[in-house]
Amino acid sequence: MDATTPDIDLSRRIEPLSLSDISRAFGLSRSAAQKWHKPPTQAATGNKAPAHKPALHAVAEAIGADLGPEVLESARPRYPVAVVLALGKALGYLDGRGRLVGGSHGKGRWLPAAPTIDPATKKKRHYVNHLATALGITNEAIEVSLHRDAFTEPDGTDEMGRIFWWTPTANKILKKAGIDTPIDTGAAAPN
Repeated sequence: MDATTPDIDLSRRIEPLSLSDISRAFGLSRSAAQKWHKPPTQAATGNKAPAHKPALHAVAEAIGADLGPEVLESARPRYPVAVVLALGKALGYLDGRGRLVGGSHGKGRWLPAAPTIDPATKKKRHYVNHLATALGITNEAIEVSLHRDAFTEPDGTDEMGRIFWWTPTANKILKKAGIDTPIDTGAAAPN
């Protein structure tokens, strides 16, 4: 196994995962999972907590997993496998079947290569890059159009604050642009 291949198979795992385990499962540094557990406060906001719940907490709540104080307040939490699988699908690290998605994930609010799966509804979420590719334009063109109120408003934001559109909305955008090929009508794989 090389350094880029994760050494934790989530499909076979039954024990809760530490932050280090989560990072290794997704092929990331431990700091990524630490931010999903408890993001650092920012000096620019007067050291206030972030406006959004940490991603692991938001996903657990969305799937109805009660984490309890031993996880939420711990410096060494252990998350249930179901929460980690749902997080991977929600952020774009795992596909609908729970397999690791290859390729570089970038930093910050990188855009996932494939649609992600909403942990609460199991519906597919499409991002700027997916619509840009389908429309034959750049991501920046969509972002400028959004800023000018000349593009269909996003349906929401995900656990990382990235905007998205549900499949029906994405297909309405394509149809309005004269593209009859649906973006993605396949059902999301079961959790």
